[in-house]
Formats: sequence, C-alpha cells, structure tokens
Amino acid sequence: LNYTISTIAKITNGKVIGNENAVVKNIVIDSRSPLIQKHSLFVALKGHKVDGHQFCKPFSNHKGELILVSKEQNLKNVTQIVVNDTLKALQQLAQHHRQQFNIPIVGITGSNGKTTVKEWLYFVLKNNFSICRSPKSYNSQLGVALSVLELNQNHTLGIFEAGISQPNEMDVLQQIIQPTIGIYTGLGDAHQHNFKSIKQKQTEKLKLFKSVNELIQNDEKLQNLNIPFNDLGSQQNANLVYQCAITLGVDESQIKQRLQNLPPISMRMEKMEGKNGNIIINDAYSLDEKSLEIGINYLNQIHDRAHKVIIIGPHQNSHFSNDIVQLLNQLNDFEIVLIGESNSYIKNIKHQFKTKQDFLKKDLKYTNSSILVTGARSAHLETIIPTLLLKKHITQLNINLSAVRHNLNYYRLKLNQKTMILAMVKAQSYGGGIVEMAQFLEREKVNYFGVAYADEGVILRQNQIQLPILVMNPEAEAFNDIIHSNLEPSIYSLDILDQFIGALIRKNKKAYPIHLKLDTGMNRLGFVASDLKDLIAQLNAQPEVYVKSVFSHLAVADDLKQKDFTIKQIETFKTLTKRIKTGLGYDFIEHISNSAAALNYNDAQFNMVRLGIGLFGLLDESNTQLEPVLSFQTQISQLKSISKGDSVGYGRTFIAKTEMKIAIVPVGYADGLSRVLSQGKWSLIVNNQPAKIIGNICMDMCMIDVTHIDCKVGDSVQIFGIQNPVFKMAQVLNTIPYEIISSISSRVHRVYVEE
Repeated sequence: LNYTISTIAKITNGKVIGNENAVVKNIVIDSRSPLIQKHSLFVALKGHKVDGHQFCKPFSNHKGELILVSKEQNLKNVTQIVVNDTLKALQQLAQHHRQQFNIPIVGITGSNGKTTVKEWLYFVLKNNFSICRSPKSYNSQLGVALSVLELNQNHTLGIFEAGISQPNEMDVLQQIIQPTIGIYTGLGDAHQHNFKSIKQKQTEKLKLFKSVNELIQNDEKLQNLNIPFNDLGSQQNANLVYQCAITLGVDESQIKQRLQNLPPISMRMEKMEGKNGNIIINDAYSLDEKSLEIGINYLNQIHDRAHKVIIIGPHQNSHFSNDIVQLLNQLNDFEIVLIGESNSYIKNIKHQFKTKQDFLKKDLKYTNSSILVTGARSAHLETIIPTLLLKKHITQLNINLSAVRHNLNYYRLKLNQKTMILAMVKAQSYGGGIVEMAQFLEREKVNYFGVAYADEGVILRQNQIQLPILVMNPEAEAFNDIIHSNLEPSIYSLDILDQFIGALIRKNKKAYPIHLKLDTGMNRLGFVASDLKDLIAQLNAQPEVYVKSVFSHLAVADDLKQKDFTIKQIETFKTLTKRIKTGLGYDFIEHISNSAAALNYNDAQFNMVRLGIGLFGLLDESNTQLEPVLSFQTQISQLKSISKGDSVGYGRTFIAKTEMKIAIVPVGYADGLSRVLSQGKWSLIVNNQPAKIIGNICMDMCMIDVTHIDCKVGDSVQIFGIQNPVFKMAQVLNTIPYEIISSISSRVHRVYVEE
C-alpha cells in the first residue's frame, strides 16, 4: 500500500485528527502483529466478543502511529481517521484499491472446496504469473478486504475466495473482488440456517459472478485427469483448476503435468502437545509473508509459554523473500531455527542446518516452549513433526477450534446481548482436552467455566486460566484446594454449607463466592423449597460467604415432547430464586439453561446459560446449524490377503467366505472404540468408502474389510467424523454421543486445528 491518511479519509468519508500527510503502507488488525511499524494503520474492529478500540493504546505502545477508529481516542502522537463503521471503511478502501489494477482476477465461491481450488490454482499457475491470493481461508467480510489489500504492482493475477453465511453479504464481496473470471465449486448445506431455501443461497452466491467474463463450473461428466487423489471432491476441484488454467492461456501439457503433482492442502493450523511441556504448531505447508504473520500471531496467543521458537525452511535452493526477511528480523523475542540453505540475511537465527537429518541429529532440547514449524512445501518440514511430539500413537482425536468458535457465535446470536456464557469443560472438556479448550474459550471471551471436581479447576489455575470457575461437585476433602485456587463451589445442602463455612473460618476468609444449587425436579443434588428458610437464615448469619449465583438443572430441555415438565421446572426455579433474593436482600446471577434450553427456551436465559455439548455440535443430529468439532482418526498399519476359511482375531468369530483383503488399524477398546462395535456392527471410512470391522475389536487394534477399496499402508482412516457421524455410532451402542467422546483414552493424541 502507499496511501496518505488524507486519501484514505476521502475514500472512507472519515475525519482526520493529526497528520494528513502520513503514509500508510500496511494494514494491521491485531495490536500484537509483528508487522507493526511507523507506516502501519491499525483498524479497530468491533466484534460481538471484543471491541478493537481497547487495543489502540497497546498499538501505540508498540510504536504504532496511525489508527482507523469509529470513536476518537485520547492518544498523543497518534494520527486518527474517525469513521462511522471501521469494517465498512476497510471494505471501501479495499474496493478502491482493487480498482487500481487491470489484471485478471479469479473469484471463487461455493459451499465446499474454495480454499483447495485456490491453493491448487496457485500451484498450477505460479510459474506463469505473479499471484496475489487469499491467505489460508480468508473469505469473510473482513478476510476478503484484507486479501485484496495485499495486491501490489508486481502482481499479474489475483485469486480470491468469497464465503457468505447470510443474505446480502455477497454484494459487498463482489464489489471488493470484482472478478473477471468466476469459479463456482457447487452447493452444500453449510450455513443453510440463515437462508430460506437452497435456491436462495445459490442465488446469493452467484452474485459474485454478475460481471465476470468467464464462469467456470463442473458438468456432470468430468475430464479424466491424472491427480494423486481418488475421491470425487478432489476430481471436481482439479477439473475446475484445469478449466481455469486453460482460460488463462496456460499450455495444456503443462497443466496436466502439474496436476499430477498436486499437493494435499492444509487450511488449518494444527496445535499439538510436544515433548518436555512444549506446544507444537504445524503450519509446514506454505510459506509467504501473510501465512508467516498468521503463524506468528497464533504463536503469540500461547501466553503460558514464554519461550517462542520458529523452525523454518525455505524453498529448495532459494532465498527468502524480502518481506519474509524483514518480518523475521523484527522478531527479537523469538528463537529462529533455519533448516535448508539460504543466503538471506536474518539477524537472529540461532541454529542453521543444511538438512532435516542434520536438525534431527542435533536433537535440540526445548522445554515449556511454543514451537511453530513453517516452511515452503518443498522443504517437507512436516516430516520432523513426529520427532517433536509427546506421544507417537498415530490414532488421534482432531478438535476443530474453528467449528467451536462457529458454534459459540451461533449461540451468541440466539442469546440476549447481556446474557453471560458459562462453558462447561468437565471430564477433559468432553474428551477434547480441558486445558486447551479452556485457553481457547477464554480467548473467545466466555464469562465463566464450569468443572465437575476441584482438581479440574486446580489444573486450569495451574495453566493460567483467569476466569471464574464453578465447581459443580465439591467435596469436603478438596475445600482447601478450592480456597487456595480461588475456585467457586456449588453448595447443594446445609451440611456441605456448614463444612465449607468451617473451612473458611479456619482460613479467616470473608465474603467468599458460592453458588446455590436448587433441585427443581431432576431429583439429584440440590436444595428444595422446604430447605430455604434454614438456608437463608444461615447465609444471613455467616459473613464468610455470599451468593454469587443460584442455579438448577433441566432434565429434558432437549425433548420438546416433554415441554410441560421443563416449563414447570423453570417456574419452580423462578419461585425459589425470588424467595432467596427476598430473604438475602441482594441480587445474584441466575442460570438454569443448558445447551438445549439456550436454543429451545428463550425466556429461561436469565443472566447466564451453561454450554457444554452444544459447543461440540453434538446437541441434536437434526440441528444443522451447529458444526461438528470432533474427528476420530487413525491410519492403516498393515494390509493382508486372506484365503477362504481363514479366521480373523480373538475367538475366531469371523471366518472368510472367500478371498479377502483386510487392513489392520491401531485403534481398539483401550482407545475408546467400544468392543460392542465388533463383527460388522460399525464401519470405518477409508478413502471415502465404508470398511466393516471384522472379528472382535482388540485392546489396541481392530481389523477391517478393504477388499473392494484401493488403499495402502499409511492411508487415513476415520473412526467417526463428518463422513461417519458419532450420532450413528451412539445409536448402534444404544447410548449418547457424550459417553463416546468422553471415553476416548488419554493415550489418543489430541490435535487442535484452526482455520
């Protein structure tokens, strides 16, 4: 970029406070960005979680001098552009910037495959064009604007993807991208809940192409292309890439040759537990300035690991770009490890290795560090990831944090603006990992955490979780831990109240927060109406405690056929809390809604709702508004051919009726794959095809029938996930998804992925 403040103010209809002649050379939206310098413009964006204006001062503390805001800031030596809406202003600037370029621009939209098509297009076309493309999955109202603003005079082609979640969003994106070539990847049911029909969503998506010279989409009959992937989706995506490259005048033989080497696409950061308390972030599939900036910002979010390491590899026989060198040279607090040969001058390289083998021989000993592994695809740094991990078990549970964010924001749209959210992270956060989930949800600005037992709360405090934590099932033996770690107990009986007050008296504590649990019909723990007189009297007599909240549990909030019972519970709760409030003479937080009630009973939100399984998208199989979060994956360890009459596994419960090909996969009942699923009751997914479990599931492995599946050792196997829903597994097991996911063994490697 190279715009003066006065020019940007004119484009955005803004008011300038300060130096009108200051020049803007880059845009930042994160006050921690490593790209901040004298000519950076910080855009203070307002979200429903956080207001970016609160980061204007930290931006200036990082020597930033230029800000775009919607309300004037009291900051010295900072030039401000004040506009009505900062996001709209950023979009106006991006639209203006796009109009300065007379080059082919490819706009991509559709329900699936946008990022894959974009990245494969880049792979096929990078030797023919200087390409500006959306980083990662930057396809939103904000992401598209930031992507287009990356265009510069050296580019000869732009490739931008556009995603929408509700009507009228595409009009804005079309004006920003102004594509000359359109690619439509097709239609699916993602974000369908905001559209009246599939037809309406298709109409909205197609708005991107209203002024294109060429629109590319797949016919039913696909061109037979030789690519490294067998599934239909990959074939469809490759056909779109082929057609677009032909449209851009690339030689057909070159296109087909490059398609044979298409890389797998990782659109997400993978965050994993490393050896010696390290956190490993895998982004070893692309390397450009924007991707590196995203990776560094992701690294900066890990507050509990002070030591930060970047392991980076350039393209083979290539220098880093000037932009990447400049970015790395600003990272004074990072340790940089270079794998590969590059003569680019990077001042703070601590270790340099010619090859990955040299790096592995050195065996650098990091402790309690956060480590970003990033590099050009040709560097293949993903191969060093296993050497850095704590566990080597290839069976893993993938937790899609982007889907958690989507589900959380979906709930926020349904809640009143002032309704707080308590996130339940008990039982290892339903198998997802208590610490990682809590750290992520704290960044997403939930208000409270809920745990089952005190030791779970202690673990959170030991990992620097600051939010208040409600302990649902406190035990007298843990009262000292509760007080020491500033946890807040649920009090459900007069006896437990007496015991806790005694513990507070011994520690000379006053006005300690507690939460009263009421039994409104579930007949588990909790006070009933006949307890309230004595309860209120004791609370008024004891200065050691005060009531932070009063809550109850709904038994059938997910079953609308029993709506009358739920309404009765809610009314009972209202009556009891009113009595307590009158008796105590002060207000407190009230909460009764769980994930289901937060959607089904709007009048039961009170001050706070408790979200647990809903955050994982496992509330109800028919609820397509929530996205699935968990995917249970493994790999094929071995392939075998067996003959007619051969038996498989313990007990010889399976006898082959004909010649077969079977695969052995390293997941068993000790990992959380129930033995009840043996003997064909469940199928795993191999290369998009179901493969029945044969014989009995063993403790550490099982066998599947792959006779009619083209597969090899190392191929991915889905135990449950999008293609193999856990809801259906629950039906087979006659249980609920909660039980399945909370039973996944701790030896199963957790991988946190985020777009």
